[in-house]
Formats: sequence, C-alpha cells, structure tokens
Amino acid sequence: LLFPFTGKSQNTVGTLLNTESVEEGYVLFEFLGDTSIYLIDNCGQIVNRWESDFTAGTSVYLLDDGSIVRAGRTPMTSFTVGGQGGVLEKFDWDGNLMWQYFYSNEDHSLHHDFEVMPNGNILAIAFEHRDLQEIIESGKDTSLLTIDELWPETIIELQPIGFDSAKIKWEWKMWDHLIQDYDSTKFNYGVVKEHPELFNINFQTKTIADWAHANSIDYNATLDQIVLSLNFFNEFIIIDHSTTTFQASTNNGGNSGKGGDLLYRYGNPEAFGRGDSTNRVNFSQHNVHWIPNGLRDEGKIMFF
Repeated sequence: LLFPFTGKSQNTVGTLLNTESVEEGYVLFEFLGDTSIYLIDNCGQIVNRWESDFTAGTSVYLLDDGSIVRAGRTPMTSFTVGGQGGVLEKFDWDGNLMWQYFYSNEDHSLHHDFEVMPNGNILAIAFEHRDLQEIIESGKDTSLLTIDELWPETIIELQPIGFDSAKIKWEWKMWDHLIQDYDSTKFNYGVVKEHPELFNINFQTKTIADWAHANSIDYNATLDQIVLSLNFFNEFIIIDHSTTTFQASTNNGGNSGKGGDLLYRYGNPEAFGRGDSTNRVNFSQHNVHWIPNGLRDEGKIMFF
C-alpha cells in the first residue's frame, strides 16, 4: 500500500533533518482547529491527505488497511475543555467517509483519545455529567468546588454498526469506584489510604468540573487490560477489561481480576493518601501506552 523510504529523495520545506539512520516509516498528524489530516514521508512529502467536516479532536490513527480513524470536535458546549471531542470518524484511503458516530449531549461526551482494538471495536474516553445531588451523595466536600457539577471519566467499548451507529458492548465508570473519609453518613465512607484500588472523591488538583482529565487510553490484548492516563491526578491507572459491564461496576475488594476497581496505579501516591506532593513522580503525563511486541522494552509502559 505504501512505498518504503529509500533515503534518496529531496527534503521538502519543513523537513530540517533526515539522516540515513532514520527509521523507515511515515508520520500521521493533524492541527488543532483544522479539518485536514496529513500523512507524510521522511522527506516531508505528503503521501496522503484526508478532509473532514469537523476540526481535529486530539487523536488520529492509521490502520493496516490504509484507513484512518480520528476524533473530531463537535459544536456541543456542555463539556467545553481542552481535548473536547464528540464524534468519531473512519475514512478509507481515498478519503471516503465510511463511518461516523456522535456521542455528545448534555449527559456525556467523547474527549481526547480512543483505541482501536484487534476485533475492530473502539475503546473511547468520555465524560459523564454528575449533578450537585449526586456529588453530595458521593461524600464530596462541596467547598472544594467552584461549580455545582462534576465530569468523572467513563470508558465505553463501541462496536461500529453501518454508517452512523454503534453498540456499546462494555462500559466502565470512575463513579462506581469511590471512597472518602469526609462524610461518615455516606455509603462509601472509609479509610482512603487502605483502599488504593478506589478513587478518593475529595482528591483534586483543580476546582473545575473536569475532575481527572483523562487524556490517553491504550489496550493490551494479551493481558486484556486497559491503561488510562489521568492528567490532573498525575498518575495512570490499569483496569481489567475481562469483565462484564456489571462486573466492571462492582468493587472487587482490591483483588486482581473480575471487577472495575484499579489493578494498578502509578505516579502520585498523594491521590490515595499515601504521600504528599514530594512523593509525586508523574507530572501531567500524556500518551501512556504499552510498548508493542518486537520493540525494545516490549510490554513495559511508556509515557510523555
């Protein structure tokens, strides 16, 4: 489908360095605020270009068959934030729109990243809206907020159907896995530091509705696990995907497998009461992913 780089073509404007040791391959990118998607070679020459009706979200991926899947930004303003999305689109190599799915209203919205799974389903990050009454029932100290709503993260697994539909095959919600030590009358009251598998509803680094600000997702098919980067928590988490949606909503008591609680978290022990800011080792990380098989340090986790 694509032609291998030979190192003999002339660099075009914008390509500043191109040595013989460069890895063969291509670069796929788009600009925020723009509707074009570009694929260039190592000489900066455009190999392909796609056009959408929607400006860029923050993720686009090239599939093995030459098609691309990308996130687009819709006009919905209920979840206005950096990384705003709302629509997923698939284009073939020739630029024809093959599939388009909107997940954006007053209750929820796609944002930032998604992951195309080996079976063709798509794992996508989305906000869900929680109102003041729900926030109070969660044991949240409302004095920490400057707005009477929260947008906790959800993950949905979409099975594309036809041209403009999808079935939600699986779902996971942060809101199902909370603990707090602020209000003893609430169901989730407990000792935060004894439950690192849960999210402390009263831990926050921002006083805005965008509570955790997930900004990347990756899937490990061998482990059947998901890694999610929580930018405002300064940590990434790993959860089990080998569950039903019901199991994903339940507490597994901190044991690995068959539950939606955290299997692992890394970067900021202050988030679960086992340290302070001096113990933090992650700082607003992005693009958390497993290193693919066949590459150096395969199976390890890498992030920016």
